[in-house]
This record gives sequence, structure tokens and C-alpha cells, in this order.
Amino acid sequence: MNLKKTAIMLLCSYFIGSAMAADRSKHVILITIDGMRAEMVTDSTMPSPNLKRMKRDGMFVKRIKGITPTATYPSHTTIITGSKPVQHHIYYNSPFTDNQPGPASYWYADSIKALTIWESASRNGLTVASLFWPVSVGAKAIRYNIPEFWSVKPVNNQLEYIKPYCTPAGFLDELEQNATGKLNHENFGAGSMNRDARTAAMANYIMNTYKPNLMTIHLITTDYAQHATGLKSDRVSAAVGGADHAVGLILENLERNKLLDSTTVIVCGDHGFVNYNQSIVPNVWLVQEGLLSEKAGGEWKACFHGAGAMMFLYLKDKDDRATLNKVRKKLASLPASTRALFRIVEKEELTAVGCDPKVALALEPIKGVAVATARTGADIIQASGGKHGYLSGIDPTTLVAYGCGIDKKEVEVMNQTDIAPFVMNLLGVTFGE
Repeated sequence: MNLKKTAIMLLCSYFIGSAMAADRSKHVILITIDGMRAEMVTDSTMPSPNLKRMKRDGMFVKRIKGITPTATYPSHTTIITGSKPVQHHIYYNSPFTDNQPGPASYWYADSIKALTIWESASRNGLTVASLFWPVSVGAKAIRYNIPEFWSVKPVNNQLEYIKPYCTPAGFLDELEQNATGKLNHENFGAGSMNRDARTAAMANYIMNTYKPNLMTIHLITTDYAQHATGLKSDRVSAAVGGADHAVGLILENLERNKLLDSTTVIVCGDHGFVNYNQSIVPNVWLVQEGLLSEKAGGEWKACFHGAGAMMFLYLKDKDDRATLNKVRKKLASLPASTRALFRIVEKEELTAVGCDPKVALALEPIKGVAVATARTGADIIQASGGKHGYLSGIDPTTLVAYGCGIDKKEVEVMNQTDIAPFVMNLLGVTFGE
């Protein structure tokens, strides 16, 4: 047995405690609260009684160390694969498309190049369901799937737009008829508290009707609130309360239908958040040096791709040392007050954390500073809100687990790559190597 496999087995054994094979879960519900921070569980002023109950009576991981960048799509993919971006190939929320206008996000599951817990569960005869999980369109291993997907062009109803991409055919119609009522942008809009509660209603109908062994669920409202207002606001408190209410609806349904004794509920974040009050705009510097067109699609030699709070430098010709040196010279020539707002992350460090091998270097702002992708105008702009995506780990997330197979305990730190084997071990399935 190799050391890596031994380490995974010991890790899972530690998390699950003394649970015997006969006590393992028949069902695992894995819920992500987008932008979940430990304070949402530990802060007495946060309206999160259900998460606090899970912490009190189950397992609480104070700090989840994320991947780089700590952005929604790569982080969610790491959660279900146990691997870094260099292995699963979902490097950002949106792919870099060689200075051409590109798709809004990585949508399709076949973009993932690592084994997922969906696939592992299905191969072991288990039934899988998923609601609004990133990078899940067309996932063959998910029997009941409402993927995260939307039209980048205006449409009358985004929910009608995604129906052809849901499986089985007519599944979203079935959920509207039996769980939520008719959905539209007003009662299920992105960032609306209605959305999390109705997502929970879908989950409960699926659980009661089809009893999947594994269900993955993505709740999004807290992310929108923190981006808009930062970490502390009435809107954030309301969003946390809404997400907690959705978790409570799922727990209540399991208890009412006597499923909790055979089900484990895991709630984790994809990333945390920090406040910022200004942003750097690095592509302005490239335009000034004649290395980048003012609009996407024009001539270019170098381009910074924004992902979360970081900017990743791509070269049209990866071996173009002259252009790379010109970029470095420009960065070195900036005023000291500007250079103090970020650090240069070299390729060796990016490689070590599993970033795209094509990236020449990256810029990571200091705490309180974010990035913007504009190409013209000021290179430093005054703006405030919440941001995530830092390599330094200043935006960690957290995890609570409750129910079958979970002992009461607190864990100081866990890697995001540990979640997938943890989930599958609860189901009695060996995952990965």
C-alpha cells in the first residue's frame, strides 16, 4: 500500500471516528453554501441555528484550505474530485480564450479530467442526484440533474432555457409541479433568498421520491450578498439566514421521514471572503505597453486573465521571453505605492499549488485590494465589497457534518482535496488511489 493511500485511509478514519461498516451512510447530502465562512457558524449574531446545531452535535472543521484560485468553479470541482486544478482542468470560473470573447463559465461535465464522486458512486451501483452544481451539464453519472447553467444572452425565463439540459427529460417540470410551483426570475433569481428555499424543496422531493445515495447541492445567495456589500451587512445576515433555513428544511425533512439515521449531511463552502476597498487593473499596463488590444479579439502578446482576486498572465507565445521581460519591466517601473498593493507570484509557486501550466506569472493583491479586468481608464480604482480567490489563504472556508457515521468533534484544518474521499468513505466506497 503506498503512502498516499495510507494517508487518505487514516484521514477518513479520523474524521469518521469509530463508525463501523454496518453504520455507514446509505445517503450523503453534500451542500455547498457559496462563500461560507466559519463566522457564519460560530458568530452568535449570525442567524444560523441549523448550522450551529450541526456544529454542536456533529463535526466542525474550523478551516478548509482551498485551492488556487479559491473561486467557485475550480473549488466545486476540487470538492467532487479531491484533486487540484492541474489535475481536473477547471482552472477558473471562465476559461481563458486567447484574448477572444469566451463563454461565461465552464459549463460541461466533460471538461473535468479527473474522477468525480458522481462517477465513483455510479460505478458502485449508487444513485446520484445534483442541484445547480457548477460544471455538471451533461454529467452522465448523475441520474437526477438540474445543472448550474444559464444563457449569457437575455431570455424571458432562464429556468425554461435550462430545461433541455436537465436529466431525465422533463425533470425540472416534475419538480415545479411537485415541489416548487412555477419558477421564474422573480421567485428564483440569482441572489434571491427565494432561490435557496426552493432549492431545498427540490432536494426534499428528490430525497423522498427517489432516495439517491449521493446528492450534491449548491446554494448561491450568500455569495451574491458578500460580493455586493462585504462581510458585514443586513443583506449578508439575511442571506446567511436564508441558506441556514434551506439547510434546516432538508434536516427537518430527513427527520420527519425517518431518514436521518441513515443519512449524513455535510455543509461546506467553496471559498471564504475578505473585504476590499480598492482594485488594481493590470491589463491597463499591458495596453500602455502595446502588448494588448483595448478590446478582446484584437492583437495581443500578453494578457492578464482575472480569476477571483488574482490575475494570471498568459503569453500568446509561451516562449516569448522578450514580451515577458517587457511585462516585468513595466511592473518594476510602477510607483512604489502601486507595487505595494500586490506581489508577483512566479511560475514555480503556481506550479506547486496546481495552477494552469500555461500561466507565466500571476499577481496577488494584498488584503483589502482586489483586481478588475478593464483595459482602459485608471490602473487603480476605488471600489468596495467582498472578494475571494487569494493564493495566500486569507479567505478560507469551513465545514460541518452531521448525522450517520459522524462523531462529535472539532477539527482545526482540512484540505479541500480531502472532502471527496471523506464523502465516499461514508458511503463505503474507496475513492481515488
